[in-house]
Amino acid sequence: MRTRLVIERLLMALLLPMAMLMLTQRPIVLQLDAAIHDRMLRLASHAAAPEILIIAIDERSLRELGRWPWPRETHARLLERLAPHAPHAVLLDLFLTEPSIKPREDERLAQAMGKLPVYLPLLHAPPLTSMSESWPGFLPPLAAFAERARGVGHAGLTPDTDGVARTLYLREGYAGHLQPYVGALMADRVPSQGPAAAPPGTWLREDPLRLLFAGPRGSYRTVPYVSVLRGEVPGELLRGKLLLIGATASGLGDQALAPNAGVRGALPGIEVHANAIDNLLHARNIRVLPSLAYAAWTVVPLWIALWLLIRMGRHALPVAFGLATACLLLSLAAMLARHWWLPPAAPILGLAILYLLWSWRRLESQFAYFRERAQALDMLPAGAFEMPPTLAPAPADSAQRPRQALDRAIARVQRMQKLMDEAMHTMPVAMLICDEEGRIVSSNAAAFCLLGAGAPPSRDGEAAALRGVSLPELIAPMAAIAQADAVAGDTTTVAGDAPHWTARLRGEYQTREARVFRLEAAPFGAAAPDERGWVVALPELTAEREAQRQRDEWRRFLSHDLRSPQVTILSLLSMHGAGTDSASPSPDLLRAIRREAERTLTLAEDFMDYTEAESNDYRFAPTHLGTVLLDARDQVWPYAQANGVRVEARLDEADETTIPADGSLLTRAIVNLLNNAIRHSRRDSCVTLGMEAMPDPHHLAGGVVRITVRDEGSGMTASQLQALLTTPRGRRLAMADEDRSIAAHAAVPAARGMGLGFSVVRAVVQHHGGRIEAQSAPGAGTTFRITLPLRRDAR
Repeated sequence: MRTRLVIERLLMALLLPMAMLMLTQRPIVLQLDAAIHDRMLRLASHAAAPEILIIAIDERSLRELGRWPWPRETHARLLERLAPHAPHAVLLDLFLTEPSIKPREDERLAQAMGKLPVYLPLLHAPPLTSMSESWPGFLPPLAAFAERARGVGHAGLTPDTDGVARTLYLREGYAGHLQPYVGALMADRVPSQGPAAAPPGTWLREDPLRLLFAGPRGSYRTVPYVSVLRGEVPGELLRGKLLLIGATASGLGDQALAPNAGVRGALPGIEVHANAIDNLLHARNIRVLPSLAYAAWTVVPLWIALWLLIRMGRHALPVAFGLATACLLLSLAAMLARHWWLPPAAPILGLAILYLLWSWRRLESQFAYFRERAQALDMLPAGAFEMPPTLAPAPADSAQRPRQALDRAIARVQRMQKLMDEAMHTMPVAMLICDEEGRIVSSNAAAFCLLGAGAPPSRDGEAAALRGVSLPELIAPMAAIAQADAVAGDTTTVAGDAPHWTARLRGEYQTREARVFRLEAAPFGAAAPDERGWVVALPELTAEREAQRQRDEWRRFLSHDLRSPQVTILSLLSMHGAGTDSASPSPDLLRAIRREAERTLTLAEDFMDYTEAESNDYRFAPTHLGTVLLDARDQVWPYAQANGVRVEARLDEADETTIPADGSLLTRAIVNLLNNAIRHSRRDSCVTLGMEAMPDPHHLAGGVVRITVRDEGSGMTASQLQALLTTPRGRRLAMADEDRSIAAHAAVPAARGMGLGFSVVRAVVQHHGGRIEAQSAPGAGTTFRITLPLRRDAR
């Protein structure tokens, strides 16, 4: 046992420090260090250098001098205004790489630069292909400006991986073409040029300046550009100063994320340069630990913590928390006193992991007892569904025997309760336990799904949801499909010889979700009614009843719809044989036979379309809806020509609406609607086909598209339209075709029907997640609207 503890502690002392050294460069550790670093920077802020003055291109200057960019003559006048006050240096934070449209302005600005020590920034630009090997990485100002400038250098900020600018490099560029930082030129702190040990074409950044910020936005004294231009700023404020001319207006885009930026989180680029120049003038720079020192900073606290835990293991939490706090305070003190950055995330995270490992190993010994008790469970006598366990030997200490007996009793009760709960909860049939009054005492998940209209969130949740509810009141709103008679010989009654609630409720019911179930009940417990309970089973019959309904529908369809045209043909042939002696049939008879044969063929084709539409073999793909509608129009064109009806597709040619759809089945559905519209339209009338995209609060993924089919035909009454949209499929098909058959022989106007075609339309629309609506009136035509989602919901 002792050897195992020694090995475990040695592994902690070796493997945990190695793991933490590997994690120090992981993104999560770097982000934690960056967050702590930024908060410490706010505490380590310093007073802004008084010799630095920012001449800001701010919102006021833009309002009074006009939109940006300003003419270079304006900048020349500003420099001419500054020259008499002899500033120490001027940073003109503008990229002057392109000539002005007025050469005289460039000449005047160049002459004005000659009167002042002006410094200009380089523009970072990618090289051209033809000069990629010799390109220095920066685009210099125009020669006229570069010659008059006191110095030219890069002004690039290098943000960290989180986008925050914390470091600025004093030398940057391609190997062999390193450019100094323009602020270092102004502060006369340019580092010595060292050889760049890198192959040509490698971008280098050397001599990092880790910034200490003076404070949030506006920490350095700032005057508006327009005020200096108009001479409103006293000369004493400008004389001998480092003047930084640059944009502070947010609309000009020269902004950088900075730790000390304040509420908006961004500093103008010119203020970042002010902080950098201030750091260079006063030798401020955050220093970081060398690699070996950083490794020691990460590992040594872990070793100290492990030594303390070995000596005082009971105080693991105070030891780990105290050392973590010490690391954080030491890092803060180093930042405030000496500007040293000691990243505290790695040692603190290592201490937390060490505490968890140490606590786990201590708790493991405590769990050993529970493992022993678990083994004792196997020694208990077996129940009805258990194998007989092996009896545990009696403990040597007699004081432990009562404890052992108690453990056995508790375990047996828990097993029995768990067995009953699991058996009832996992039973696929809905089960309820009710008292003599019909109040639900307990239920399983299947019962909650059936009676509670949804899956339970948890076992306790479903039990609490139905507990105490009266089952007769819960069943009362449900439709009784077939009320069964009381079981023969059942004499269960209450006072007054009234039937017991279990006898009254026996039968089949249908929920609001169209789920069918049968209620059966059986008593259990004592014979006395006051102490008796009832087990109620609710086996679900939805699938069986749906299959039976579909069989009845198809039997009705096969026995009526498909037989009706054949019977008509036989009747016509019989009438012809009995009414004429001519050997050749009359044209009217031939047309009637042809019509009925085509009707039979149409029914067969509609039947195949309906079978495919009801299947789940849909192949959804991005589909151009305009193409689908035009294809449907082309397919019905011969039928429309034969009936003298025009079909107009009112589509926007520029509309590129696409939806996830099965293009073939969607086209068939539109063709069915168009054929029906043509069939019920007068000659020389028009059937219109259109679509429009619109937002829909019910489809949050991106709105819907509505397809409209409108005819000028006979129309339907409100009751006929309601019957078409709500009558069950099989009955509707039979009624519609029967009406058309009667009308064909009796010259009686038939109610408008669509046969299997409308069932195809409904099935296709439902499988595409849409809905279908209709509007009609007698003599005013009919309009069908199909609404489909522009995006398909994830399933």
